Amino acid sequence: MQPMRQATAEVATPFGEPVEEIHLSSAPLIAVVAQIRFPQITSITHENFIGGFQEHIREDYPVLRKESGVDFVLTPDGVSTKNSTTIWKFCDHPQRTAWTVSLAPSFVSLDTSQYKNRTDFLERLRLVLNALGDTIKPTTCDRIGIRYVDRILLESDTDLADLIRKEILAIATVDPGGGANQMHSISDVNYSIEDATFHGRWGQIPPGVLLDPLHEPAVESPSWILDLDMYKDNVEDFDTQSLISTAGNFAERIYRFFRWSVRPEFFQKYGGTI
Repeated sequence: MQPMRQATAEVATPFGEPVEEIHLSSAPLIAVVAQIRFPQITSITHENFIGGFQEHIREDYPVLRKESGVDFVLTPDGVSTKNSTTIWKFCDHPQRTAWTVSLAPSFVSLDTSQYKNRTDFLERLRLVLNALGDTIKPTTCDRIGIRYVDRILLESDTDLADLIRKEILAIATVDPGGGANQMHSISDVNYSIEDATFHGRWGQIPPGVLLDPLHEPAVESPSWILDLDMYKDNVEDFDTQSLISTAGNFAERIYRFFRWSVRPEFFQKYGGTI
């Protein structure tokens, strides 16, 4: 077996061919979520209707909780909310939850705070979509989206200029002078890629502040967020293989943007090896 070597290669442009995925032993990735939306199926609110779906995934997600919450959707402005609805939460552990499947009348989602790699995530998503197709049987798909959120804690010895490209940091690297300290600065950008949308938000936020629920929990120190998602509307047919292929393509594009955003020192700090 070849020894692991330190990762230092920079990526020249935000978009292009897929780049190699680099494992980070202490990654600052706090959340990954995939969501597939479909036309409303009101029977999902009934416990006896979702029993078959639970049996398909119960080995991996043995804990079921019923929540009355707001339906949510990933949008260019973050997470938007709709009407109150029943959401079934299937979790991998009753206390130390790392993976959650959420099922509501108009969507299914998979989210984790313990992301390993793209292959593992897509395989888990495939299991969920197969279960949905076999039991709930949606025929069409309104939207598919996938999102990655990184958070860097701004400690006394953290220099963002060493970790993040200057094109991304922009005003964050400017000394304001006069004893002023920057507390909050968020950049927001959308790109159209073929028939999909790529959305990025990044910047510094104060202690205890959340931009949206996917940034939980709040931290008691300043932090810098890199929040990237990609989505497509009007997908039409609900087909697991096609949806997994689309999710994989989106994840590759998000990862290339991430790789372009960070400097070689980022991988050294967070234990990157290839």
